[in-house]
Amino acid sequence: MHGKTGAPSALSLPDQSAAYLAAIVNASADAILGTSLDGEIKSWNAACERLFGASATDMVGRSVFDMVPRELLAEEKALRERIAAGDSIEILETVRLTKDGRPIEVAITLSPIYAPAGEIIGISSIIRDISRAKQAERSAAMLAAIVASSSDGVVSKTLEGVVTSWNRSAERIFGYSEAEMLNESIRRIIPPERQIEEDRILATVVAGEVIDSFETVRVRKDGTPIDVSVTVSPVRDSAGRIVGASKIVRDITETRQTKQQLHVLLAEVNHRSKNLLSLVQAIARQMTRHGQQLDLERFLERLQAIASNQDLLIQNDWRFIRLSDLVRSQLRSFSDLIGSRISITGPYLELPPEAAQSIGMAVHELATNAAKYGALSDDHGRIDVSWASEGGIFRMSWVETGGPTVSPPARSGFGSRVISDMVRLSLDGTVDVLFPPEGLRWQIACQLERVSRGRPDARQ
Repeated sequence: MHGKTGAPSALSLPDQSAAYLAAIVNASADAILGTSLDGEIKSWNAACERLFGASATDMVGRSVFDMVPRELLAEEKALRERIAAGDSIEILETVRLTKDGRPIEVAITLSPIYAPAGEIIGISSIIRDISRAKQAERSAAMLAAIVASSSDGVVSKTLEGVVTSWNRSAERIFGYSEAEMLNESIRRIIPPERQIEEDRILATVVAGEVIDSFETVRVRKDGTPIDVSVTVSPVRDSAGRIVGASKIVRDITETRQTKQQLHVLLAEVNHRSKNLLSLVQAIARQMTRHGQQLDLERFLERLQAIASNQDLLIQNDWRFIRLSDLVRSQLRSFSDLIGSRISITGPYLELPPEAAQSIGMAVHELATNAAKYGALSDDHGRIDVSWASEGGIFRMSWVETGGPTVSPPARSGFGSRVISDMVRLSLDGTVDVLFPPEGLRWQIACQLERVSRGRPDARQ
């Protein structure tokens, strides 16, 4: 009998198949392990080592439950009972622990292992690391939530200008729903005279450049123009190719209106400042006429009267002063007498700034004169300040009684010109100043529209 000695014996076909399958399992990119029904690890491929950081030597013979977080142990036991009964689990997303205890997100497929006789003798697990995919999914969801909840309109479009996304704020700003704008041209919201803007925007995006915030005009669904600020950025695919553009749109209508209002307000402040300076200069000139020495204390009192008017104007955004507030402000030095010796009555009336300035100065001069020579110079005098309107005519009066006997002044000073000429000229009305023995009487009359921002009412 002769034959080759020392030659290796050939593997049988079943053995070849088993070796081939073992090689496939060990070379798999997915972690594959086998366990007994009670969870003892029987096999552990190279991908398991990479994923969990433990070698086969470390893991074979240990319990698979060592890889399961404590809070998921009950779930794992229930799943394995299902597999032992012949069920299979496809793509279960869960968490497992690495050798150092670090949790990782995985997708697991569980299947029963059958013996040749057909009985289930173990469980195989194919495990894939999905940590990056889940993180990307969460990031995408977070970005989607940010875009959806943004107070700015966020819109994306193709390089042809076709809308591919349209968030809720874009709906609010432009009035078009997402369904109305998807797959429609972005030019729908661009005024005809600004269509060339879109051509420039698309050309810039194709060149890969970002268009920083620029202010322009777009059109709402109802046809009304709207001031917006727009930022445009190119959108790239996974290969880095520019496939579209994203737009962030902010409604700046209120901001622009505020700027315009501020501009008007600054112009008004500038105008009023010049007027006030002219008034101060006029007061100084009048008080030093004919070589008179300036009475500094009296001059400062008049400036304070002007300042009080300005304070009230500022409180009402330079729009008006309530007449009752104006009178009380000019009589603040005698506030303890209001209600006892000083009566203030009249309907609610909002004075425009020009009328407030002249009436306020007149009341100040009247109060100063009353303190020096009239009803407020002793302990018995009274003052009644009242106003009313009828038939489109406004009337206001200052009546003093019970004080010292009065007579017309020997000469007309600056204060006299304020309570007569200044009021008459600024309100285009009439002024009566009388000096009966029982007390000074002052009355003005003019068209209601000269002293009222709106219709007066009965409020005090």
